[in-house]
Amino acid sequence: MTQSLIAITQRSDDLAFLGQVAVSAGLTLLQPQDLASAMKMIDAEKLPVIFVDASTEKEYKAFEAAIHESFGIFSSRISANQIHYVSSGDIYEVPYLISSPIFGSYLHRNFTQSATVGEHYGRILKASLEEKAFGIQRMIRPGTRVQSIQLKSSLQKQEAVEVVRNYLVALKFQTRMATVISNAVDELIMNAIYDAPVDSAGKHLYNATARNNALELTGKAAVELHVAFDGEYVALTAVDLYGSLDKGKLLSAISKIYTEQEYKVRTGTAGAGLGLATVFHSGGSFHFASESGVRTEVSVFFRKTENFREFKNQFRFISTQFYF
Repeated sequence: MTQSLIAITQRSDDLAFLGQVAVSAGLTLLQPQDLASAMKMIDAEKLPVIFVDASTEKEYKAFEAAIHESFGIFSSRISANQIHYVSSGDIYEVPYLISSPIFGSYLHRNFTQSATVGEHYGRILKASLEEKAFGIQRMIRPGTRVQSIQLKSSLQKQEAVEVVRNYLVALKFQTRMATVISNAVDELIMNAIYDAPVDSAGKHLYNATARNNALELTGKAAVELHVAFDGEYVALTAVDLYGSLDKGKLLSAISKIYTEQEYKVRTGTAGAGLGLATVFHSGGSFHFASESGVRTEVSVFFRKTENFREFKNQFRFISTQFYF
């Protein structure tokens, strides 16, 4: 198993955050002085976790060029699943990362509570280092109870959303926070029901189906929702058994800025847009784990905060783990 976390950054706030991440994930934090030293460390380690300050395209390009010259972009010496880019810019401001052939995860730099967010991301990171990063229980504090909902029909979607909303209210989440999180649940379930199903050739089955159409969710079409609150973060996972998530389309959708009118248009039919960008910009963080043709788990995390402004502007990340 990977033992090292290589931090290619000179920023003190990054290093304070990564110190907490390393402790939480059980990794040794290494800080090279320059890219040449970083490449030597990468070569000496077995598939290390790599964090890169990619605040500017110049910084990213320098890292990509060093990887290309030292190993080759598609070398077995590195894994995109274990590369994490940190930026102060929002996701739509760093298109060079979204189009990167070695994109793994993106972190929007906001480490105002470095201990809390570092511990949380460390759990996400530790889960990603397992053979398959499935199972929400790995990404929350140990001992936290996970509740599951199995949907047998698409008509149960609204009921599931209301169950989650009532759960959040009982946990004393502010009403606006509960609404944002409930909307995220709605989006995750809709994607699992209508966007995920494909035939043997990979063609979407319900591309032109109105999302209010009733569908039976049995067998391959089964959909599950897992919900947990560990005292700091609420975590929600939608599970489908198709494993059809497309990384390029996903990143394109989540990094786009939708206008309110565009979003209203896109909610009418499946395949018109994931709508996850709205969730991300409302304070949610994502972990995508997908094994081609087998299973996809889309998890979203929200930290419970004192006020809605802090909630919306909390530390966010997008972590992707794709298996083929």
